[in-house]
Amino acid sequence: MLKIYYWANNIKSNSGEGILALNFLSLLKIKYKNCKFVNLNTFAHKENFFYNYVLPFIGIFKLWIYYIDGKKICYLNYLPIWNFLIFLTLPKTTILGPITGSDLKTNIIYRILKYIGIFILKRKKNKILFSHSQFKKYFTSRNKIFYNFILYNFNFNKSSIKKTFDYIVYFKKNKNKGNEFLINIISKLSEKFKVVVIGDELPKNLKNKNIFNFKNLNRKLALKFISKSKNSIISKENSLSYFAIDCISFRLNIFHNAEDKLESTIRTNIFTPIKFDNPDYSLKILTKKKNFRKTKKYFKFNKRNFLDYF
Repeated sequence: MLKIYYWANNIKSNSGEGILALNFLSLLKIKYKNCKFVNLNTFAHKENFFYNYVLPFIGIFKLWIYYIDGKKICYLNYLPIWNFLIFLTLPKTTILGPITGSDLKTNIIYRILKYIGIFILKRKKNKILFSHSQFKKYFTSRNKIFYNFILYNFNFNKSSIKKTFDYIVYFKKNKNKGNEFLINIISKLSEKFKVVVIGDELPKNLKNKNIFNFKNLNRKLALKFISKSKNSIISKENSLSYFAIDCISFRLNIFHNAEDKLESTIRTNIFTPIKFDNPDYSLKILTKKKNFRKTKKYFKFNKRNFLDYF
């Protein structure tokens, strides 16, 4: 039996990177249904500098060993667009998983690295798969570029569940996610509304009877709280995260960064833009009465056969 040797930094079902990798792996298994898949990563997952920034290159070294031996290889993740060294050092025939990253970060070093990554990807002859569509404006070829893999296998959840929370927020201790704004908004909303916060622990001074903070939930429990919520607030850097996709599946009203516009191929009445640099304006949008009325929600997008990527 033919074997495909792959490297994945994260295949945990309670993280965006892990879910992305698992979905890509399931697609691979459809394409290569008669193959056996061998994970080369034997390290226990940890959130630290070594695991996030050094270990990927250990993975690349392992992949080179199998590539030289004539084996079929795949690099699933970690694949942020700014880490151009990954694109440069992987063997040419490597099957690449979905590329991630953000086009909204203003840090000058990040922006330089991002543009180098874009330059290298544009010079490669391989097909490219992106998790979202923020980088679409940099690429003109439609046949070789695939966007929005995050929507792979998306379906609405048909269950009807009683809503007990007014808002749900995914809070992660990361300066790129607009946490100062989120903390401010959570504090103000909790004066009148029930707010459930999943992810990391909130600052200790931000606790009252209307804030429900659940840390490090598995995906099953996260979905339970999402399903019981009426509205959700998405972090600043990416309006189409897996948290957002899960909120869409349960037809929540979603409030997202106005600077991260959804592409024109997506038609929906679920998303409402807010301004992360204007909390007072955003609070008015968030607390409108129409957010609590029952309306028919829709989310439509152009589906693409991702098997064409291979």
